[in-house]
Amino acid sequence: MIYWAEDILFFCFMIFVGYLFIFAIASLKIERSKYPQTPKRYRYVILFPIKQSDSIILDSVKSFLEQDYGKDYFDIVVVFSSLQKSVIQSLQKLPVILLKDSNGENSRARLLEYATKQLDVSAYDVAVIMKPNNTVDENFLGEINKAYHSGGMVVQTHQVSKKIKTNTAILNAVSEEINNSIFRRGHVRLGFSAGLIGSGMAFNYKWLKDNISKVKRGGLTKQLEAIILKQGVFIDYLEHVYTYDEKAKNVSAFNNQRRGWYSAERYSLKKALKDFPKALFAGNFDYCDKIFQWMMPSKVLLLAFIVLGAIFLTSVDLALSIKWWVLLLVIIFSFSISIPEKFANFRTLWALIALPLLSVSILRNLFRSHKQYPD
Repeated sequence: MIYWAEDILFFCFMIFVGYLFIFAIASLKIERSKYPQTPKRYRYVILFPIKQSDSIILDSVKSFLEQDYGKDYFDIVVVFSSLQKSVIQSLQKLPVILLKDSNGENSRARLLEYATKQLDVSAYDVAVIMKPNNTVDENFLGEINKAYHSGGMVVQTHQVSKKIKTNTAILNAVSEEINNSIFRRGHVRLGFSAGLIGSGMAFNYKWLKDNISKVKRGGLTKQLEAIILKQGVFIDYLEHVYTYDEKAKNVSAFNNQRRGWYSAERYSLKKALKDFPKALFAGNFDYCDKIFQWMMPSKVLLLAFIVLGAIFLTSVDLALSIKWWVLLLVIIFSFSISIPEKFANFRTLWALIALPLLSVSILRNLFRSHKQYPD
C-alpha cells in the first residue's frame, strides 16, 4: 500500500517537474525583437488604481512623464477612493487626470471599472494598468505600441524587482525571474500565452471596458487571465520592456502577499475547473494550460516536498529514493537555467538561508482559510 502511494505521489511530482523543465528549456531560445517600427501612434490611457493612500505614486507618474512617446498621445489617470490631501495637491500640479470614486470602492477591479465608465471609449486605443510603486523606462509606450500595431491585443511586460536588499527581497526577485522565464518567455516560445503579473499590462481599451465588470471580486489578475483565455485571446510577452516593481522585503510582507495570491488562485481554480472539459474538446489549450498551472503547488513547496521525500525514502529504502534524487536534480536544473546571470553570485547563494523559513510560511498560508483577495 505504501509503495502504491509513493508511486502515485512520484508520478504527480514528475508531471509537475516535467512541465517546468519543458518550459524552462524553451525559455533558453534567443529571440530578436519581433515587432518592427511603425509610424502609427495609438492613443494610450495609463491607469493607476490606488487602493490606499501612498505618496510613492508621485514617482510612478513622473516616470511616465519622461516617456519619449508623444505627450499628446497618452493620458495618465489616477483613480482612487481615498488619498491623502497632500498627495492630491502634488498630483494636481502634474498633467494627470484625477478620478475619485465617491462610492468608497477599494478594489482595483472596481476602481478600473469606475475609470472606464468616466472615460470616453473613443478617446483611447490601449489601456495600460499599473501599480502605484511601478516605474518604467522612457521607451515603455513606444515598445508596447509596436506590439499593439502588430496585433497584440493583450501584452504583458517584463516585471523586475527594484530595491533588492534583504534575503527575502532577493529570493522574491529570483522567484519572479523564474516565473518570467517559465510562465512567460518559455510559454510564448512554444506558442502558449504568457501569464499576467498584475501590472505593466496593456489591453485593447474597448476590450477592457467591456470585460472589467466581469471581475466580480478580488484577484483581478487571475480573473482577467481566465476571461482573456476563455475568449481565445493571446497574451503576448515583451521581455525587453521593463516594469520596475518593489517586492516584499520581509517574511511578514511576503506572507501577506502570498496569502492573497493563494486565495485568488483557489477561487479562480474553483470557477475554472468546470470549464476544463469544454476548453479541452474545443482545442483551447491556452486555457487548459492555465487551469493546470493553478492546480500545481508553488515552486518552493514543490521543491521542499521533493527534498523531504528524497530524504525520507533514503532512510527507508535507498533504491527507492534514487528516482526522487534524480527528480530533485531536474527541478534544480530547471530553476537554475531560468535565473538571469545577474543573480548568479554569492549574495543570492547567501539569501538561500531564508528559504526554509519561507517554505514554512508558504505551507502555513496554504492550509489557512483566507477571506482576503489580492488585486
